[in-house]
Amino acid sequence: MSEDMLPDYIHMRVAESILFAGKAIRVLRNPSNAFWCQGAGNQSHSNMPRLPLNVKGNARNFPLQKEPFVATKLTGEELLLQSEADKIEAMLLDLKESSEFHKRSFESAVDSIRAIAASHLWQLVVVRADLNGHLKALKDYFLLAKGDFFQCFLEESRHLMRLPPRQSTAEADLMIPFQLAATKTTSEEDRYFSRVSLRMPSFGVKVKSAQGDLKEKPIIDGNPGGALSSNLSLDMSLDGWDGVSLEYYIDWPLQLFFTQEVLSKYCRVFQYLLRLKRTQMELEKSWASLMHQDHADFANIRNAQFDGSISLQRRQRFRRMWRVREHMAFLIRNLQFYIQVDVIESQWNILQDHIQDSHDFTELVGFHQEYLSALISQSFLDIGSVSRILDGIMKLCLQFCWSTENQDSSSDPSELEHLTEV
Repeated sequence: MSEDMLPDYIHMRVAESILFAGKAIRVLRNPSNAFWCQGAGNQSHSNMPRLPLNVKGNARNFPLQKEPFVATKLTGEELLLQSEADKIEAMLLDLKESSEFHKRSFESAVDSIRAIAASHLWQLVVVRADLNGHLKALKDYFLLAKGDFFQCFLEESRHLMRLPPRQSTAEADLMIPFQLAATKTTSEEDRYFSRVSLRMPSFGVKVKSAQGDLKEKPIIDGNPGGALSSNLSLDMSLDGWDGVSLEYYIDWPLQLFFTQEVLSKYCRVFQYLLRLKRTQMELEKSWASLMHQDHADFANIRNAQFDGSISLQRRQRFRRMWRVREHMAFLIRNLQFYIQVDVIESQWNILQDHIQDSHDFTELVGFHQEYLSALISQSFLDIGSVSRILDGIMKLCLQFCWSTENQDSSSDPSELEHLTEV
């Protein structure tokens, strides 16, 4: 909307209210044919509880009704009662029949119509379309709240991710451990899981295997300032699998709330959190590898199969690597705990309080935008220099883990020494 198109006596705020009210009323009076009351778009309609439509507040606090679920198709008259439509029409007629234009009366009528539209749109999106259930699903999968599912997924896909992704089948290859993780965890019983799909972008650049090019020194810092792009640069990407993302199926009327811009922000946070969790898992695996090698060396010393001085040097080198690994694990664990607890859970509780107290759709959209902005800013994703440093640290951690596991077959014995010193 351009200010040049508005008369001088109509403020931009008023014009935006008029535009919103018009769009909202059109949505309410023309519901999608695919939308069904009480659990629209959900896969398991028979398992859906029946929610009272006149209850105000957060959907998580709605009492469950014991009568069987009945899916009923909604009409425009149900979403916006005729009495409310008549009230809006009466206000518009009063403005039309007035002999003079009164700015205060005009703005008051616009605000009243906007409030009616926003309240009914809130009822449609929050109560009838189960907004809070979808928000929880996005938190579970895009913000990794279902930790058991993603731990299982990374375990199942670990060997696959050690190889470079195949351009033609990478997404299909990754779907196997993705579905297997759902089977092994509670996600298979989650009625929102069917809306989640895993995506692997097409490769526009040469991809590297997870363990390839370990000698390349990671870029720890770069040009200061600037927001981090959703597509990581090749230098800061951990490997070819770093572009894994999720998609979430949205149907009417939730596209009014979950726009493409909103979903892209969720995806951006997801890629960062998955990278962090993958790094944590590899550091845990490297500890087991180091312990196994140390026990083997100790057994060889006792059996006099190795030269004692050589084995002692190896054990001393391992101890130095243990300390390095512990420092890495300490940083990654605390960063992950900070983001999951101090950022995500804290901001989620704030959002839930807003949902509980608000009954205005436009207010709710604003609260959700604040929620996403807080997630991005408090996770340092909007500070280019900091996010590049953290990405560089994660890349260095993975290089260290892969090197420790391949130390016996490594052609360059100084490789681990270099990573330990870095």
